[in-house]
Amino acid sequence: MTIRFQFSESSAVSWAVPYGMPGNPDSIRPNRMAIETRVHNLWNNLIESASHATGSLLIWDTGEYEVLPSRKLHRQAATDDEDSDCSKSDSDSRSASEKLSASFRTRHIRLRLHGTRLPSQYTVNLRLPSANNREHQPDRPKHKRRRTNPKSAKKRPTHEVETDSEASTTGKLDPMQAEDTYESKQANQAAVASDLENDTDPETMRATNAYPGATNTIGSVHQRHWFLTLDRPNSGFRRSTSGLDKGRWIGDWEPFHVLGRDLERSVITGRLAGDIMNDAGVEGFVGRQGWRGIVE
Repeated sequence: MTIRFQFSESSAVSWAVPYGMPGNPDSIRPNRMAIETRVHNLWNNLIESASHATGSLLIWDTGEYEVLPSRKLHRQAATDDEDSDCSKSDSDSRSASEKLSASFRTRHIRLRLHGTRLPSQYTVNLRLPSANNREHQPDRPKHKRRRTNPKSAKKRPTHEVETDSEASTTGKLDPMQAEDTYESKQANQAAVASDLENDTDPETMRATNAYPGATNTIGSVHQRHWFLTLDRPNSGFRRSTSGLDKGRWIGDWEPFHVLGRDLERSVITGRLAGDIMNDAGVEGFVGRQGWRGIVE
């Protein structure tokens, strides 16, 4: 899944979020990795399409966003270091896109999303840790993996690969470590996937971190690793202090889970990813393996 937010007349800043939007306030994995991708041309957000390079593009939700103040206004004792409701706006007369650009530069964005599918008051935090921050675009990759039509692809000989000595000794990774590594790999792959179809001028695209028709005036840097979290207090949740739900987060809407391309439908057309693939004549596409929705 990618999330895109318009910040100018032609452009939208974008993040790849492999496990989808967080929708369960009591999830054991409250954080989602969100990796910056290229700045997209706004009109590309409105087109559902498919190819062997990128798979299917399905519109899961659409709407408007509101940038809430990121400063700590009132601290609640039981919010796990989260801020309390700060929906009351001050006298800031800037537009939402101007506030987004300003918050983006501070590396902490609090967004209330007014979508068709997302519940009322749904609010998330996007945060870029200092350790993950950099100002320059990454160097050109030595190798770019291209996804092609399997019917025309040539089979390559297999080679034995020598594994890391520590991994060979232990035999397996810690489950949480393995899942974090997989999430990071998936996000990086998603961050460059569209490059395969928009590589008419790859050097300019890499230098500017923007696809044709888009302008990177917001200062987006390709593949910086952000964290996306559900802002529970601002989404209307409060931690219960008594009864059977003691310690749990109680709110006005039921938790939701993003279950993946095989089950999620377009909010625009109601189609599944497979339907979009069939309409585009894409056959034999093999998606990335190992993905699972976070339902706990």
